[in-house]
Amino acid sequence: MIEILVNDVTLDGMRRVKVVSDAPIDAASLPVVIAAEASVRTWQDDLLGLHYLEATWACHGPVVVKCEGWVCARLMVLWKLEPGQRVSEAFRDAYPVYLESFRVFPDHAFMRRLPREIDNGFELSDVIFIEAEWVPAGCIILGNGG
Repeated sequence: MIEILVNDVTLDGMRRVKVVSDAPIDAASLPVVIAAEASVRTWQDDLLGLHYLEATWACHGPVVVKCEGWVCARLMVLWKLEPGQRVSEAFRDAYPVYLESFRVFPDHAFMRRLPREIDNGFELSDVIFIEAEWVPAGCIILGNGG
């Protein structure tokens, strides 16, 4: 028996998966895909006879976003910037992930704080860049309004 306890994205843009089992856990056999670069930690509770696995990695893929005031949740691509990565590089890397995931082009890019060189409403490749408080710091989120 493997039970997924947590499968989410943290407030700092990290994907997090935590599972529990009554037998030792092999990350490769889980019902969720764990990124190769994930930090994986396992431990066991001998008293309860349970085994745990927790994996975290920088989110670079589709997420469901629901903000206060929105009628419904939206599918978007969240890309956590790597240390030293430029926004232009993150945008270039996230764009094809969005296209492959949803088969449409993104038309908005959201960031908590845009770089100084980019004004709110700046357009690049038909994508409008917008500052939004709900975006995790150090991340860019691509979405489509239509």
